[in-house]
Amino acid sequence: MKADSTIRMIVGGDVCFDLEVRTIGYLGAYRLKKEGDHLNEYIGNYPSRTVSSGSAKFIKRIAKKLVKIWDAIRIHKKNHTLPLFEEFIEPIPENEDRRYVDYFARTAMKFNIKYPNGRSPEDYPFEHIGPFLKTKDFVLVNLETPLASGCRPYGYFISTPGHAVAMANAGISMVSLSNNHIFDAGETGYLQTIDNLKGAGVLYTGAGDNIQKARLGTMVEIKQTRFIFLSYTQFCNSKFASIAAEYPGILPLAPEMIIQDIKTAKKRADIVFAVLHWGLENQPNAHPREREIAHLLIDAGADGIIGHHPHVPQEIEVYKNKPIIYSLGNFIFGHNRDHHWSDNYLVELEIAEKSFREITIHPIAGKGEELFQPYLLSGERAQNVLRDLRDKSANLGTTVKIQNNHGSIKII
Repeated sequence: MKADSTIRMIVGGDVCFDLEVRTIGYLGAYRLKKEGDHLNEYIGNYPSRTVSSGSAKFIKRIAKKLVKIWDAIRIHKKNHTLPLFEEFIEPIPENEDRRYVDYFARTAMKFNIKYPNGRSPEDYPFEHIGPFLKTKDFVLVNLETPLASGCRPYGYFISTPGHAVAMANAGISMVSLSNNHIFDAGETGYLQTIDNLKGAGVLYTGAGDNIQKARLGTMVEIKQTRFIFLSYTQFCNSKFASIAAEYPGILPLAPEMIIQDIKTAKKRADIVFAVLHWGLENQPNAHPREREIAHLLIDAGADGIIGHHPHVPQEIEVYKNKPIIYSLGNFIFGHNRDHHWSDNYLVELEIAEKSFREITIHPIAGKGEELFQPYLLSGERAQNVLRDLRDKSANLGTTVKIQNNHGSIKII
């Protein structure tokens, strides 16, 4: 009997195993000072975060809260982005409103998970979804937390190293590291994350020992088809101090660089994905400028776009027979924003003879603490996710057919 040559690949959204939410003083969005500047030069005109030593503790606390609110407004309303890609600023689509982070409600988002006796806390998030993932040929998610221990926190999240092995055991093949949280435990935490992923046998992309190695992406061969995954982030905390240069780090969403990387990757691989951490948080629709970027990258040779960062699911588009997934939403997260975050979806890409044939959408649970232990949805909740995706995607010319508890998009 002839072996099945069809490749079934799952891509999922943001993953964070940390049940705590810390505070952070600096937020940044990448931009070059002007066209042609060196990739490692960036803007950082941030307001002062100090008050006089004689100020009362109460005033200091209020000042810190105001600074955080100011940062949230700045990052959503006036992003510092590449001049060529001044997206996500204005105009706002008519069916979209911008919602700012409520820093005062942060303590209410924390989960209080009670792990079953005798069960591994690291395996807990995958108990329901893991068996499904392990039936597929390849699984890619966005790891939005360092996996480290004994590190000084510089950002919101730090998750324990054992989650690397738990991901491998659950069937996760590769993680994207180019995002705004992978340096939340500093360079020490980042390097520990790399070591822990390697030790567990989980591949990663969007990071490297230097910028040249990071830009090569990560190649994997599945059933005689060679894939390269390239990964970039539009946003990063700590003023993009995490960008790779002659030292280790991640990659910015710099268009000229991405186009060069895609062309280089196409010489080595059959299928090239651009994995982008981009867009506006908590927005149900991708910004029109994102569509321009996605089309530009596919015109440059990318075979598919995989997006995340908004933490909510957005549209899917098929452009020149290539899939564009603007935002996968969350996959697994240790806290929830009740007003914004709910059920999400995983996307299954069916690839045969080095071409995309079909996209299958699998709705997954994400309400409340379900977000920390997702499972495949059925019934009315699955229908709600699929109808919402169908209606949004129709605006981009994509037809989503709903069949029982999943959706499908035919490509060829």
